[in-house]
Amino acid sequence: MLRESRIGKRYLHWVENRPVQFFHRLALHPNQLSFAALVLGLAALPAYSYALWLGGLVVLFSGLLDTIDGGLARKTGRSSPSGAFLDSVLDRYCDFFSVLGLWLFFFFHPTEHSFPITLLLYVFLAGSFMVSYTRARGEGLGLSTSVGFFGRAERVIFLGLGSVLSAVLKAVFPEAGWASDYLLLIVLLVFLALGTHWTAIQRIIFLYKGLKP
Repeated sequence: MLRESRIGKRYLHWVENRPVQFFHRLALHPNQLSFAALVLGLAALPAYSYALWLGGLVVLFSGLLDTIDGGLARKTGRSSPSGAFLDSVLDRYCDFFSVLGLWLFFFFHPTEHSFPITLLLYVFLAGSFMVSYTRARGEGLGLSTSVGFFGRAERVIFLGLGSVLSAVLKAVFPEAGWASDYLLLIVLLVFLALGTHWTAIQRIIFLYKGLKP
């Protein structure tokens, strides 16, 4: 997972030493950042409706705030079960808004692949929720797991960067069919749809074996 990789550790180190310190000086409560991430997540709807790259940037910034709120909670000694619960619930809404926003983009900017993309988005959303649910259910039964690659951070990065890069490729190669049809984004959605369900299956197997008497 991202948090366990070298790049992920450097990124989290930067978050702890830069953004977290900045918001700590502003005396903000971690829950305020959680709700700010939710507002940005909701903003993905009009952002994606306007432009693919803008929606991708909003998703990335919303994910950044979601990372910062946890660091701020630890920094200020405000980590609590209620805060963790609230953050987890708001994350699910953000996941839904990002996928719905991407669907709105293809609704207002239709291509010949709009229908299969809609199906991919449904499969991806279901996989995302199952990845989160299996972890939450396991923790509720006393067994924590982070098995699998497609945690929330990875999903946010792939979806956000994929949106931005697809828009850039279309602008740079306007005459190329593969760019105008957002082939890169479609491939990433297939990757995410399959990867999230595979991660969910890995967690199901891991938790079932761990909970089995």
